[in-house]
Amino acid sequence: MTVRAEHHRDDPERMIRKFRKLVKNEGIIEECRYRKHFTSPSQKRRQRKEDRQRLIDKVNKRRDELLKPRDRFIKRRS
Repeated sequence: MTVRAEHHRDDPERMIRKFRKLVKNEGIIEECRYRKHFTSPSQKRRQRKEDRQRLIDKVNKRRDELLKPRDRFIKRRS
């Protein structure tokens, strides 16, 4: 991954922003944080399980909100 000054009109601020964006998109900083400390296989499995459950809960919540009848659409008899 390289960032050259010619591509950014020799503006160092633009070059730094572009570099930070590239690093963030590739996940280099996040990977460094994970590798900073050893995590046991059981911790990795537990984290994956928690992430999976969080995603399932999020999807279920959205589905329930979509399927829930709204008060303004319920036809009332007077």
